[in-house]
This record gives sequence, structure tokens and C-alpha cells, in this order.
Amino acid sequence: MNTIYFRAQMLAFALAFASVAMAQRIQTVDTEGNPVGYASVANADNGNVIGATDLKGVLENVGGAKNISISHVAFTPVVVSVASLPPDGTIVLTDAKFELPEVTVKKKEYVYVQTYYRVFLMFDDTLMYYRSGVTDNTYNIRKKTVSSQHEHFSKAKMGLLKFILDGIVGGVIDDYSNLSTNNVCLGNNDGKLTLEKEEANRQRVLFKDTLVGYIVDDHDDHLRRLSIDNETYSRLYHADKDSEKKAKKREKRKEQRKNEVSTRYMVYQIDDDGNCRPEDFVSKQIRTDYDKYSNINKKEEHHTMLVEIFSTDRAYVDKDELKEKKRENKIKMDYNSLMQFEKNHGIPPLPDNALKSLQEIVNK
Repeated sequence: MNTIYFRAQMLAFALAFASVAMAQRIQTVDTEGNPVGYASVANADNGNVIGATDLKGVLENVGGAKNISISHVAFTPVVVSVASLPPDGTIVLTDAKFELPEVTVKKKEYVYVQTYYRVFLMFDDTLMYYRSGVTDNTYNIRKKTVSSQHEHFSKAKMGLLKFILDGIVGGVIDDYSNLSTNNVCLGNNDGKLTLEKEEANRQRVLFKDTLVGYIVDDHDDHLRRLSIDNETYSRLYHADKDSEKKAKKREKRKEQRKNEVSTRYMVYQIDDDGNCRPEDFVSKQIRTDYDKYSNINKKEEHHTMLVEIFSTDRAYVDKDELKEKKRENKIKMDYNSLMQFEKNHGIPPLPDNALKSLQEIVNK
């Protein structure tokens, strides 16, 4: 009898453990059930970064967190209790309803598009660097080229680190915040990417028959969402293109940055026929995660760089109107002004724990 009781107890324990383990896995989806890749997940109780969902919206383990916060440029941030999740761990995200000002296409020489960006650099769970600001993008319709001017506010834990990061990271961030003109609805495509229809509103993005991303069209809201696994795409792209010297350099960098994951997510407006133009850009997210040994701290650190970019103004203009647009969109580059700018333009707010960490670093 005791043996039967013991076995029953062990079975109950195993089932309970399996239930808890299953609850640790989550998958982020939109209201139509499409997977939402590259959503950032953090422990809502202490603000520690847990990770990000993969291309299919899955994060296998939330690290024992009881409550998690989830943020994404295209969706409204949420905080959920892990215990309240369904057995499959599905979390439904709702569109952020980020509104762009309506424009009427006119016979003018330029399109003015203003973008707002914010950048976070984390070492483990410590916010080391923050940068935000605006980019004035001028798209020449006839030449199909973009010129950009950047203004930014930046802050870091140490003065030297700020100087180094502004020099190294700054130019990269400016490039990210520039309006893209190269196959805007598909990303950096040189003709090697192909599309394969998966469902009525969802296409697979393939590179040499390997899945590297998804395109999801929301025809009700006239939005196209593109998710790309940068790490896989870059590896396949450079495999044939790199010289032996470049291949060795890339391999060395890979050894220094272990378990690297790089992702890109973009949102564009589309018309009734599913077409979009550079000026139809809505938002973009670039995230890079990797492990690197720190000679200073004598341990392996997890580095995360998250870049979020939002379109805040757009208009068809001539030269004089372009100058006026840039003048009227000038803002003061300090933390409080930029936070107010986010509120005024309906930019999805940061989760409370992330905002607290940001205020701490800015106030130092």
C-alpha cells in the first residue's frame, strides 16, 4: 500500500513538474494567430532581461519568472502572470495602433520623413548605454535617394564608455535610423531572397531554400510586418561572397561573440494592392544578443543591443517646405523633452522596469 501511495505521489509530482516546465515556454502571437518574432521578454518583478522570442515567436524558458513583461515595436507592451498562461504558453499581443499622419501624393520633388530612435545596450542585466533622438530623412523621388540629418541625446555609465560607444555605435545607429529605399517591403534583397506563400496573409522569406523570415499582411489596418533572422541571412549571404581573408575575420569575430542572435523587424503601411513606398515606413526593431568574455570583470557577459525606430512625421514637400519642416520639428535634446516627444507622438511606452533602469542611468 505504501509503495502504491509513494508511486502515486511521485506521479503527481512529475505531472506538477511537467506542468510548471511547460508553463515556462511561451509563444507570442498576434490577434490572427500569426507568430510574433523578436518580442523582448523581461522579468517584470526585478526588471532583469530574460531574452527574446525567436522567428516563430517562441521562447523556450522564462527562467522561473512569475511575471513577465513583453515589449515590441509593433505591439502594445504587456505584463502577464506566467501561472495564468494556457498550457501551450500562448500570449496574444495587440497592435500598437501607431498612427502615421495621412499624406496626399503630390507632384513635389521630395518626401520628408522624420524618425525617432532609442537604443539600449545591456551587459547582463545592467543598462550600460542609452541613446535616443530624431533623424530627418529627405527622400528624392526622382533620384530615389535618401539624405539624413541626425540629432541625439546619449548617456552611459562611465564617461570613457560613453565616448567609445558614441564613436563606435553612433554611426551604426545613424545608419539604422535612415530611411531605407532598397526593396523597402522585403529588406536588403539583392535578388537572392524568394517568397513562398504559407497562408492567405503570410509568406515565408527564403534564402537558398532556407527560412530566414516572414512577411505578414494585415489588410484591415493596411500594415505589412516583416521579420528577418539577420544571423542566418548574413551567414548564408556571406558564405559564397566573402574572400578567404574576410571569412577568417568573420570567423574570429564569431568566436569572440558566442551564441550570437541578430534579428530585424520592420513595419510598413500598404495600399489596397499590397504595395508600399519608402515613405510608408512605420517602425523598425533591431536586436543583437551574444556572450563575450569580459577582461575587466573576468567573466562571461551577455550583451544585448536593442534599437527601436518609429516614424513620427512625413510629407511631400518642395525645397522651401522641406526647410520649414526641419525647423518646426526641432526639439530640445534632453531626456525629459524626448520622453514628452514619445507621449506626443503615441510611441509605445517602455515597460515600467525598463523605464526605471533608464531613469537611473540618465540621472547619474
